Amino acid sequence: MGINYFYNHYFKPQDVIRQNRVFSQAHIVLATLIVCAIVTIMAVQKRKQNPYFSQKILIVLGVLMLLLELFRIVWRTHYYGMHWTNFRFDWCNQICMVLPFIAMFRIEKLYPYVDVAAFLGGVAVLIYPLWVFYDYAGIHVMSVQSMVSHGLMVTIALSMPMSSKQGYHRSLKQMGKRLIGMGIILAVAFWASTFFNANYLLMRNARGVPVISAIAAPYYWLVVLPILIFGMDFATRLLRRFDFWMANHRPYPPEKRKVAFLHGRV
Repeated sequence: MGINYFYNHYFKPQDVIRQNRVFSQAHIVLATLIVCAIVTIMAVQKRKQNPYFSQKILIVLGVLMLLLELFRIVWRTHYYGMHWTNFRFDWCNQICMVLPFIAMFRIEKLYPYVDVAAFLGGVAVLIYPLWVFYDYAGIHVMSVQSMVSHGLMVTIALSMPMSSKQGYHRSLKQMGKRLIGMGIILAVAFWASTFFNANYLLMRNARGVPVISAIAAPYYWLVVLPILIFGMDFATRLLRRFDFWMANHRPYPPEKRKVAFLHGRV
């Protein structure tokens, strides 16, 4: 198996039937490896409890994400020609264009606008990569690029409080900033869908999406938008508990834990 075999089967665009390959062997293998990597990285940070070490981790992850996103754009440009749509303006692609710089330069003021959105997008795709394997019948350099990028989104989001110099911690009071961040993502996707005659973030239709596709456009947004808002709130609460555990803080007594969680203190 030489370089030509690798190029023909794992690098160049594939001539395959375009279909959903969620829970395929390739999905399960890649997702498992990425989750193991995330757990390992976070376990090391928890053991060290060193913000300077975590800052280095954040920078490395940001550089890696940027390189992967640039590789994706160059790959598409090489095979399909130069066009603005090579940048893509879906939820995760927008985050992958912004998050590397926030991570590399540790712009903590922007953390609340992107942290939970990055975590949600990354987790959703690792669990249900609807379009990641759509054009590739198995392992391919672009499916690996996509899955790793989504794993980096999760890892960077989880690492933000550990690497903070200003004592950044997630709070329910920041929900307004998180909704603003989500609103910007939706607005950019709407603009790009209109300008490029594309369908970023289901702005034109929900074809291929289970359940949602049964609802006519644009009325499915009456279902999607509340789900996104609820997801942002739930993920914020979940991440606060995770941050609490990562910092090795003592847990609240059982009788106070529920009240503290509901009020956003853990």
